[in-house]
Amino acid sequence: MSSHASRNKPRALAALGALAAVLACGVTVSPAASAAGGYPTCNTTKAVSITSAHYVTVPAYGSSKTLTCNLVLNRTTENPAVKALQRSLKSCEGYSYLDVDGFYGPQTFLAVEDLQKRYGISADGYYGPQTRDKMRHYSPTLGCARI
Repeated sequence: MSSHASRNKPRALAALGALAAVLACGVTVSPAASAAGGYPTCNTTKAVSITSAHYVTVPAYGSSKTLTCNLVLNRTTENPAVKALQRSLKSCEGYSYLDVDGFYGPQTFLAVEDLQKRYGISADGYYGPQTRDKMRHYSPTLGCARI
């Protein structure tokens, strides 16, 4: 585990407990307008070329595989786009404790929020174009790279 991830784990666990308490009470957590931005929910992945021989896997939307989409809290539906995000967070951004299960639950939400703070963008916990452009994405051939 990286020193960054181990330092932030107690804070992340405390925030996770608070978020779980809010969700357990039936309070609706809705994304900020800037996070949702009117974009569709990512529901697939796209291989984005980094070099002629290497690509990264990025969340995308629809048959056209547009990259302008978002991911928000959803603990009930497994999503391949969420798996791609989780794999990148775990392998490329130091969140080694994160499960790659395809569900955008509290762990993923808090990891994205922490990542956003680290990169100095609006920290709302939701994946969208700003987060996509700042973070490193997983590549099975290259390791990790930004698009």
